[in-house]
Amino acid sequence: MKNKSIVSVITGWGIGLALSCSPLTTTAGDSAAAMARSVVDKHKESVVWVSAVAKMSFGSGDSTPLPMNIPDREQKFEANGTVLEPTGLTVTALSSLDPTREITGREINTSSGRITIEASAVLKEVKIILSDGTEVPADVVMKDADLDLAFLRPKPDAKETKQASFKPLDLKSNSTAALSDEVVTLSRSDEVLNRQPSVHRGQIVCVTEKPRTFYRVSGAMTGCPTFALDGKVLGIAVNRFMKDKNTVTVVLPASDVLEIAEQARNAKPISSGDAGTAGEKTDSAAKSN
Repeated sequence: MKNKSIVSVITGWGIGLALSCSPLTTTAGDSAAAMARSVVDKHKESVVWVSAVAKMSFGSGDSTPLPMNIPDREQKFEANGTVLEPTGLTVTALSSLDPTREITGREINTSSGRITIEASAVLKEVKIILSDGTEVPADVVMKDADLDLAFLRPKPDAKETKQASFKPLDLKSNSTAALSDEVVTLSRSDEVLNRQPSVHRGQIVCVTEKPRTFYRVSGAMTGCPTFALDGKVLGIAVNRFMKDKNTVTVVLPASDVLEIAEQARNAKPISSGDAGTAGEKTDSAAKSN
C-alpha cells in the first residue's frame, strides 16, 4: 500500500511538471510563428524576383593561353532580391546572376603547365519581377564582388517602371542577434508556385566578426532578408567565397548593405557593353582574408 502511494505521488508530480512546462514551450513556439506571419504580412512585397542574361567569357590569367577554345556563352539566371527604396532600387546576391566568381581563379593542369582560369560576365536584359508577374526593365548600377552584392535600379523611362509600385524594406530599422538566436528569413517562391511569399524559421549557428561581421543562419537564402525576433531586419544573405574552399551562405548585416546602397542610389548604370568595371566596389578587408 505504501509503495502504491509513492508511485502515485511520483506519477502525479511528473504529470504536473509536464503540464506546467508544456504551455511555456507552446508559447515560445507560438511567439516565433506569430512573428514570422507578421514579417510576411508587413514585408512580403519587398521581396521580388530578379532576372538577367549573363554573357560569360573565359580566358587565362597567365601569359599561357588556354589549351582549348572556350566560346562565349549566354545563360539566363533568376534570383530573389530585396527592394530598398520607393524608386525600386533592389539588392541581390551578385553570384546568383553572375556565376563567374566561382570559376575565376580555378587552376587546371595542361601540357604547358598549370593555368589559372579567368572568367567574366556582362549582365544584360536585367529585370525586376514583381509579385503580380510584372517585369520591370532595370540596370545594374553597383556591384561589390567581395561582398557578393549587386544593386539594380528600374529604367526610369520604361512604362513598367512608371506603372509599378515598389514597397521597400527599411534597412535603417535593423537589429542584431547572438549565437543560437531564432530568426526568420523571408523569400518568394518561383513561378511554379506562383511567386508566393515564403518564410523560413532558422537559427544563428555561427557569428564571424573578422574581417567583418557575418551571421551563419540556417534557412538563409541569398538575396533575401533575415529578421530577428523583434521583427527588425538583421541583414541580407549573400555568398562568402574563399579560394579552394566551399562557398558558404551568410547574412551580411543590414547596416553594411545600407552603406553601399546609399552609394548605389545615384550611381550611373553599368554599361552592358563593357566588362562591368564601372560601379564596382572592392572590400579590401575581405580581400585580406
